[in-house]
Amino acid sequence: MPTQGVPVSDLFLQKVDRTAWTSKPSWYFLANQGQTVHPDLQRFVSKRMKAATTEVTAAHVPILSKPDVVLDVIRKAASTVAAA
Repeated sequence: MPTQGVPVSDLFLQKVDRTAWTSKPSWYFLANQGQTVHPDLQRFVSKRMKAATTEVTAAHVPILSKPDVVLDVIRKAASTVAAA
């Protein structure tokens, strides 16, 4: 028995009223040794989305090299959202 419905036929033609990052709090891990996405581009994007940014000395995937920092930020974000 299938559990998914058929997507609407114009799924990729629909317009979005606004993006979530413009109206909801956001958090961003900036990996300053990343070579996949340049750190300057990450800074631009995180600033544009007004994210609470945590810059880490890490390559592209800080969740693997800095899990303690990632967990701390997740806990702070959860507390912030729960208090709102």
